[in-house]
Amino acid sequence: MKKTSGKRKRSERGFSMVELLLVVAIMLVLSAITVPSVMQSLRIYRLNASATAVQNIMETARYTAIRRNKIVKLQAAVINGQNALWVDAAGTGVYVNTDPVYFLPADMTFAPAGAPAAGTTGLANTQALAAAGCINFDQRGTVNYTAPCGGGAPVVWFLSVGLAGTAANGATSYYRGVTVSTMGQAKAWTGGNGGTWKVM
Repeated sequence: MKKTSGKRKRSERGFSMVELLLVVAIMLVLSAITVPSVMQSLRIYRLNASATAVQNIMETARYTAIRRNKIVKLQAAVINGQNALWVDAAGTGVYVNTDPVYFLPADMTFAPAGAPAAGTTGLANTQALAAAGCINFDQRGTVNYTAPCGGGAPVVWFLSVGLAGTAANGATSYYRGVTVSTMGQAKAWTGGNGGTWKVM
């Protein structure tokens, strides 16, 4: 039988407490550096997703009008305490659960304060959609400007989306918008605080 030495060989030692604390400190510093950029990327991703969803619900209203060969209204409203855009597919003027709808996430808002003005898109006759506004699409898929969804004169409808909150948490730094041309085509835009809109 071999006798084992009471002392371990130097190569078999584990990590010292100082080495472990140093590794933990480095990990904490790296986390502190990367977490804000990850949060900012998440905000931008969510805004892009919301702009895409707004654009999709506008296209849904347009294609519903073409498919049904009649005027169909896209309505902005607050439904069960949440900002929403819904397609009045049945033409009743009242939201029902079978109507296509997009609910804006609770921490986002339409037409946020601080967003660039609708006119900064560079498109002629751009008009922001009111909080309870609507857009009519006719059977050709073009925008119909009869009351209550317009005053008869053709305009480019504009709707912006932003995070609700304060500048301290980065909520008011980024915005997304969607325009609907007179031909019924929806386009997504990106903008910064007090700047101008640029096509996404």
